[in-house]
Amino acid sequence: MVDQEDFSYLVEIPGCSTLHFRELRPKDFYFAQTLRQQERSYLELVERLVVNPESLDYLSATKFRGVLKWAEENLLEERVFPVENWLELGFHLCKQRWDNSMDWLEQQPISKVLVMIDIVKKHADEQEAAMKKSSRR
Repeated sequence: MVDQEDFSYLVEIPGCSTLHFRELRPKDFYFAQTLRQQERSYLELVERLVVNPESLDYLSATKFRGVLKWAEENLLEERVFPVENWLELGFHLCKQRWDNSMDWLEQQPISKVLVMIDIVKKHADEQEAAMKKSSRR
């Protein structure tokens, strides 16, 4: 696997072509929710993340299972939020002036959004610690 600057990954499959995956984005949460509601697998979501889907035609079933497992572990696991949770997180990120539009946030790669969430949490923890310290005086 090779990380790309555009938040995507090149996955080399021995004896096959290279697969190019983009990162999950919050806008994908809506599709994931539809899949969950219809009790369908995330296979379609993984296929949506493949930038060069024509390469999938050249994979054997065994190699495809391996690619699917890699994608679930590296691109989806603990990264697909329920829409309601995402909207709440997006609201708080907008309040913190990351941007004033959900459209912009929903276009960002999930790794970037997770870093934003960590920064907001860290800032809130620092503010809470400072408030406790000043109330003790």
